[in-house]
Amino acid sequence: MRTRDHLANVRTTLTWVRTGMILMGIGYAADKLATLDALHGVSNGVRTLGHPLGMTVVAGGVVIAGTALPRFLRARARIESDRFAPRVGTDLALVAALGVGALVLLVALAVVR
Repeated sequence: MRTRDHLANVRTTLTWVRTGMILMGIGYAADKLATLDALHGVSNGVRTLGHPLGMTVVAGGVVIAGTALPRFLRARARIESDRFAPRVGTDLALVAALGVGALVLLVALAVVR
């Protein structure tokens, strides 16, 4: 039972790191797309919002990936303790932050059109 809990903890941590890395890649791509549009003189919403939006998404990815390690260490300590009680507060907060970030991104893209 304990091994299964540790493996689940590792899988969850890797999933959060992967999500953060994907967000960093999307933010980087948005920033570079805005740079290309500015270089070629294209005037559109990507040019105006691309850099701040890209940097915000990259920062969000860094925060999510960085939050995974402390969460992993706390969960590992709880699994090893005599009284293991799973707490989902950090996971729910990260999911809520991702949801709010996605909503803000969609609104920003809708406003630019």
